[in-house]
Amino acid sequence: MNNDIPKSRALYTGDINAAVIAVQKATGIEINDNWWNSKVGNNGSSEEILDRFDRAYAELIAEM
Repeated sequence: MNNDIPKSRALYTGDINAAVIAVQKATGIEINDNWWNSKVGNNGSSEEILDRFDRAYAELIAEM
């Protein structure tokens, strides 16, 4: 996994969307609703959601 990818959980200041968008802007690689729903979802605490996003997003980047 790429250590250069910012971690949404580290950027989180109370707004999950802002943290996730910041990561996408930093890498230039956007996700869509289908990807979010199948890889991350909205269940659990904010921290759990962000941890799932960080793992799945790093895998997405590695596959490119």
